[in-house]
Amino acid sequence: MKKISVLTLGCKVNQYESEALIAMFPEDKYEVYSEYKKGCDAYIINTCSVTNMSDRKSRQMIRKCIKSGEVKPYVAVMGCYSHAKPEEAKAIFGVDFVCGTANKTQIVKKIRDYFENETEIEINVRTDGFDFPLVTDYKEKTRAIVKIQDGCNSFCSYCIIPYLRGRCRSRDINEILSEVSELSKNGYKEIVLAGIHVCNYGKDLDNMTFPKLMQEIEKIDGIERIRLSSVEPLAFTDEFFSYFENSKKLCPHFHISLQSGSDTVIKRMNRHYTAEYFINTVKRLREINEKTSVTTDIIVGFPGETDEEFSETVSLAEKVGFLKIHTFKYSMRDGTVAAKMENQIPESIKDKRSKIIINLSDKIEKEILNSYIGKTLEVLFEEQKGEYLYGFSENYIPVCIPYDKTLTGKIAKVRIERIDNLVAYGIII
Repeated sequence: MKKISVLTLGCKVNQYESEALIAMFPEDKYEVYSEYKKGCDAYIINTCSVTNMSDRKSRQMIRKCIKSGEVKPYVAVMGCYSHAKPEEAKAIFGVDFVCGTANKTQIVKKIRDYFENETEIEINVRTDGFDFPLVTDYKEKTRAIVKIQDGCNSFCSYCIIPYLRGRCRSRDINEILSEVSELSKNGYKEIVLAGIHVCNYGKDLDNMTFPKLMQEIEKIDGIERIRLSSVEPLAFTDEFFSYFENSKKLCPHFHISLQSGSDTVIKRMNRHYTAEYFINTVKRLREINEKTSVTTDIIVGFPGETDEEFSETVSLAEKVGFLKIHTFKYSMRDGTVAAKMENQIPESIKDKRSKIIINLSDKIEKEILNSYIGKTLEVLFEEQKGEYLYGFSENYIPVCIPYDKTLTGKIAKVRIERIDNLVAYGIII
């Protein structure tokens, strides 16, 4: 039996697509892992290219896999990095096959042909980003990702992804509902709706919107939670707020990409909202559900960012009270508008600003977690960590209880008793 490792870098869409590839290999011939295993017969590296660091990590992972064993493995590379720089990926000595963000399922055909000499294997070929079979099982995981959309129309001035993933395309609703139904039958309680620009679902379809899709998913028995991957501020329409107010399953946790709290920087980024709009959006979400938590992304050192503009970002972060801030130092991407902007910020200043945001994030997160001591949260337990069972609450608070294997994959109420190292510890009630 051949052994294959599928390694995933980057976003939840990549995670979904990797799981889909894993499911396509026949279990009687292949043992497939969703993590790095030394000495495998083949490796598939699903790459990311959102920053220069992502490119570097992709190359490092490729080389690590090539050198994994005494016998050279078959190495296939796919994803955004290999789409942006296919010749560079092909030039890495030891790489056998390269594809980009489309036709990824051809990798299965290539590997099976290599090991089985099965040239007649039929693979579903589509160019819309949905050429995968239904993903109905996530090995050893209790939350399931469902890809509902691909592509982006926004063209933020710093971002290369629309050039790699193409324009927005929505997945057929019947495919989505079938996949969620099967996941429910397999015992999954929570699904995460993922896409490159997930809130744009339905804009290319007749009489369909993102809230309407969620309403249909909510009707499926067994699914107790619907969680969203990263969403843009403009996703929160009146229709969305109305759905959230009446929903019994949508988790009160939203990862809303801020990027900057300065209106002038936001404008240079070609993002079409204001700091005030962002603050009011979060306020309205919390008025609907007081447990609503918000996480975000912030880019520091965007071209021309002044000390005053950076201070506006810090001020907004303090005002909003983010549960977690994912901090990125601006990364110049060839082919984007921002790469040609003047007043590029020195790395030393980016480093300084990054540390300020990271420290602020930790401070706010600790304050938020401490506010839950003595309160009750509903937690989906996912995995064992030492003597504890670990999971996340409906609003994405990390929670541990004394280990009880009977609760893995189940949702239970927990009273929080203490906070340690940004994790809440409690007992079942």
